[in-house]
Amino acid sequence: MRKRIRTHQARLGMYVEEVESRRDDKTYKEGFLIASPEELADIHNSKIISLVINTKNGADLAADETAASHETALLSRFSSNEIHAAKAIIKETKPVIRHLFSEARLSGLPDLDSAHLVADHIVETAQDSVVAIIGVSRLKSRDESTYLHSLAVSALMVSFGRALGLSEASVRTLAVGGLLHDIGKMAVPVEILSSRKKLSGEELAIVRSHPARGHEMLRQFDDVPPLVLEICLHHHERHDGRGYPFGLKGNGIPFAARLAAICDVYEAMTTIRPYKPAWSSTEAIGVMLQSHGQFDPSLLRRFLSMVLSGETV
Repeated sequence: MRKRIRTHQARLGMYVEEVESRRDDKTYKEGFLIASPEELADIHNSKIISLVINTKNGADLAADETAASHETALLSRFSSNEIHAAKAIIKETKPVIRHLFSEARLSGLPDLDSAHLVADHIVETAQDSVVAIIGVSRLKSRDESTYLHSLAVSALMVSFGRALGLSEASVRTLAVGGLLHDIGKMAVPVEILSSRKKLSGEELAIVRSHPARGHEMLRQFDDVPPLVLEICLHHHERHDGRGYPFGLKGNGIPFAARLAAICDVYEAMTTIRPYKPAWSSTEAIGVMLQSHGQFDPSLLRRFLSMVLSGETV
């Protein structure tokens, strides 16, 4: 199995298939075994950002190491009370979000009451606890990834909306949009969504149909705010016009969808899974800043300011 790991997580006996490095005087080969303490120290002291290892050919990363490292990072940022409150909210809302998505897959009609219930819970939570939700939800098992991603994107949208000075009514609508942005994936076959293999062109087209499919689901309701529909339909558009489903460009992409695009990608990059450690916040932002044309540059700079100021993690 291929896994991306952070540089400090490299261990003797790991087989490295790919190397991602900042500018460095040294060129690193790919497809090698970390066979000596000298080679390991060389990697740890390098400007390598991440490695892709293959556990079939070498040692694996201990799952408990990832979880322990995450817990330590949380305790350095939040109080124990804030972490406890965030975990309680996640425990309470996760089955509600699961029900919301299950109804969408089974009937094609998501339970919007569930979405509003969770959104209210997030918006009414103290802002420090909203940020803690983002941090705590980063460690995801495979079976809960979809639900916790939606919850974390919703919390990020709340934090970003408040940092931009939007009204609380608008912030609440952003929370609902964050929860529902990927609801169309419930119309995509599970075997495609869960595949770790490279998708065929046909399968990729099916995955990329999820914004339109989600939009169709939500349009069946009379009381879904236009802003939520825009987030669902346009969160994969790109600032340079190379996104989907319509190839909208610049300010032609609705404002809320431009916010959602940033929150969606940032949350995915900073997610920790048992088989994949996360980018740090600053690493993720660095990569996003280099993704020329993908995001609204003005909003991305505002998002960077929010991260650097500690308004989110």
